[in-house]
Amino acid sequence: MSKQNLERALRRELEVLNDQIDEKIIKGLSYSKEARRHKFILQSLSNIRRSQTNWMMRSFGTFSII
Repeated sequence: MSKQNLERALRRELEVLNDQIDEKIIKGLSYSKEARRHKFILQSLSNIRRSQTNWMMRSFGTFSII
């Protein structure tokens, strides 16, 4: 799975998870399991973006030397 597809899938899962958390908050139920999953997905998205940004910066850095 490419990083773009992975990011897209994680964003979709995050939307579904947000809806589940909202429903549990409205019903007054515990949502700690969903909150942990939400945090993990956000960290994964951050890591994907960071690796893409680092690759771009290295490429531009190489061109600026030339």
